[in-house]
Amino acid sequence: MREIYRRLAELEGEGRKAVLVVVAAAEGPVPREAGAKMLVFPDGTIEGTIGGGALERAAIEEALRLFEGGGTALRTYDLGDLGMICGGRATLYYELVSPAATLHILGAGHVGRKLLRLAREALPFQVRAYDTRPEAAGGDPAVTLLPSYAEAPPVGVSDYVFICTHSHEEDYRALKAVLSREEAPAYVGLVGSRPKWAKMRTRLIEEGIPRERVERVRCPVGIPLGGKDPGAIAVSALAEILAHYHGRLGEFERAR
Repeated sequence: MREIYRRLAELEGEGRKAVLVVVAAAEGPVPREAGAKMLVFPDGTIEGTIGGGALERAAIEEALRLFEGGGTALRTYDLGDLGMICGGRATLYYELVSPAATLHILGAGHVGRKLLRLAREALPFQVRAYDTRPEAAGGDPAVTLLPSYAEAPPVGVSDYVFICTHSHEEDYRALKAVLSREEAPAYVGLVGSRPKWAKMRTRLIEEGIPRERVERVRCPVGIPLGGKDPGAIAVSALAEILAHYHGRLGEFERAR
C-alpha cells in the first residue's frame, strides 16, 4: 500500500498523470479485498492490481475516461454482469491524480487582464500572464514579456492555456507553439469565432499538428453565458476552465 503512495509522489515530481483506483467496498466473493489499489496511466498500462479479469478491464476503461473529464468517480459493479462466475459486488473509487496546475494566459490585452484578475480569485491553482508588447506588460510583475509567442513558456500536462493575443496571426503562432510540445496541456482555449477556428484548424493539421490534439482545442472558448465584452468573455472562459478542472465540462457541451 505504501508503495502506491510513494509512486504517486514520484509521478507528481515527474509531471505525470495517473488515475488511482481503490476497491472501496467488497461484498461476497470478489478478486481483491477492500483497500486494494492500482494506478492506471493514459496509455492504459497499470501498476498494482485490483484482481485482474473483467473487473480490472472495466476499471481501466473507466479510468481512461477520467483523463478526459477529470475529477473523481464511484462505481459499483455486479461481477456476474461482467461475466465473472465468482459473483459478488465491488465498489471502486477513481481519482485523477495530477501535478499542480497552472493557467497560462497568452495575451495581456483587455480579455487577458480581466481573466487574470478573476482567475487569481477563483482558481485553485497558479495563474500567469504573458505578452510580447512592452506597453501591454506595462511593468506589471504579473505579466511576463516574451520575445515571441513562438517561444511560449513551457507548459505541463496538467496545465491550462488560454490564448487571447492582439491578432489572429499571433493567436495562431501561440497555439501552434503550445500544440507542438512533446506533451499537450490538459486544456487549451482560444478566443475566436467558428470561421476563425475552421481556418486555423485546417492550417494546423496541414502543418503537421496531430489531429487529436487539434480537436481538443476549445474555440469558440467558454460556456455561453451571453455578452461579447471583455469581462463577459473572461467570465465565460473562467467558468469553462473551472468546469473542466472539476470534471463537469461534459454537462455543458449541449450549450455550445
